[in-house]
Amino acid sequence: MTKWRIALIALMAAALFFPEARFEQAKAASASAGQVVMNEAVKYKGTSYSSGGNTPASGFNSAGFVQYIMKKAASISLPGISSEQYGFGQAVAKDSLQPGDVLFFKDTATGKTSTAGFYAGNGEMIYSSVSEGVTTVNVEKSAYWSNRYLGAKRITENPSLAKDNPVVSAAIEQLGVPYIEGGKTPAGFDCSGFTQYVYRKAMGIYLPSAPEQQWETGEPVKSEDIRIGDLVFFQNTHRPGISHVGIYAGENQILNATRIGGANKVTVSYLSNSFLQEKYAGIRRVSGLKMDTSNPIVKEAASLIGTKQHTGGITPAEGFDTGGFVQYAVKHATGISLPRYGKSQMNMGTYVSEKDLKPGDLVFFQGSTIVPSIYAGNGQVILVSNTDGVSVVNYKSNFYWKDRYVKAKRL
Repeated sequence: MTKWRIALIALMAAALFFPEARFEQAKAASASAGQVVMNEAVKYKGTSYSSGGNTPASGFNSAGFVQYIMKKAASISLPGISSEQYGFGQAVAKDSLQPGDVLFFKDTATGKTSTAGFYAGNGEMIYSSVSEGVTTVNVEKSAYWSNRYLGAKRITENPSLAKDNPVVSAAIEQLGVPYIEGGKTPAGFDCSGFTQYVYRKAMGIYLPSAPEQQWETGEPVKSEDIRIGDLVFFQNTHRPGISHVGIYAGENQILNATRIGGANKVTVSYLSNSFLQEKYAGIRRVSGLKMDTSNPIVKEAASLIGTKQHTGGITPAEGFDTGGFVQYAVKHATGISLPRYGKSQMNMGTYVSEKDLKPGDLVFFQGSTIVPSIYAGNGQVILVSNTDGVSVVNYKSNFYWKDRYVKAKRL
């Protein structure tokens, strides 16, 4: 717990026993918290200016300086753009300013937020100047700054995440989990392994395992129509094409497993991040991809997800091969006895065109042999793979299966 939060908690607790003093104590708590911020800010006076900088080593622009100090002094994560920082915290009138409050100024030509800094008391601000780096300036006595003054914010808490959303709630549980290439479990995630795990846990939705496949699976969404839980995609990050994905959590934030900026963990990132802005590809909505288990064959097949693969296997106890799985699921769901192997199963039932597929239909693929599967809706099939056992695959976006479709039958 930070010194700032300890000070706030102590003073607020004391105020409970002396109601008449609450206002003064709250004011004192805020002042104490602001002083912690100022103590940290003055350490960096003289640090050079950098147009995209947000660390002492790289130098600071004004927003980067505010971002760095708030994180360092108060463990508060802010975006790296002053216009977005202005959206956080509580508005403060000029005559109520306290050290540590964040001041914002605009470009008089465009009206847009252009500069941010910390109020240091006595009309002064500490900020990162283009000409002098981190320095102190008296904004109260300056016509230049007075004409550009936009407002002030007292920022005492992290920007809120939409914790009441089941997808975001499940994602928050994994904050801090290390980044591991190919990781799909809480022992370690890569970006798409993280989104795949969260959606399966929170919604029972089975996403593909690669970001480019998740991109092809979802419904396109315009930026202005984004909703909590939508997937946000980025391209050409560490390889060509769609290569990174995160979960939108509100207030311009995404939850993602990332190496960007040296994070190497599941963390909160801001869409205002210059790298993410440059690599932004688009948004996909996958909340409508839940399997339709009202069909008895799909329901039975779904209950077997995770069962191991076993050559020659025909029961959950020993594991399944491809034909044994479909034979078992159909028998227990409907009482219909199918032949043992996919090639013979393909001769059963009535032919169905691919465009007319319904949950419960049998879909056949050409692998080293004919591989049968159970259609679960939305381009998804349940089948047995050598690596994952009984699993869900979106065959239309899967690199291996999408070109191996043979035919479908309805029992």
